[in-house]
Amino acid sequence: RLENITKIYNEKVDDTKALDDVSLKIEDGEFVAVMGASGSGKSTLLKIIGCMDSPTSGKYYLDDTEVTAASRSQVHKLRKEKIGYVF
Repeated sequence: RLENITKIYNEKVDDTKALDDVSLKIEDGEFVAVMGASGSGKSTLLKIIGCMDSPTSGKYYLDDTEVTAASRSQVHKLRKEKIGYVF
């Protein structure tokens, strides 16, 4: 579950918003396709969901764990146990 996720790159320079207040809930067993134009934030969203990046603001829950409040070691354990990517 994503709640009001925002990701800003170059905060001190030009505030490039890759994601702006995104909320999303994906249920167990659900298949989701992420589609959009080039530069619309798809890769940024997938990096956050995959625990490879963190949002500038908002909350991300994986199962019942708030990833955005977890320590680096907790995030590493979550990624190792619960996430897989197929390229």
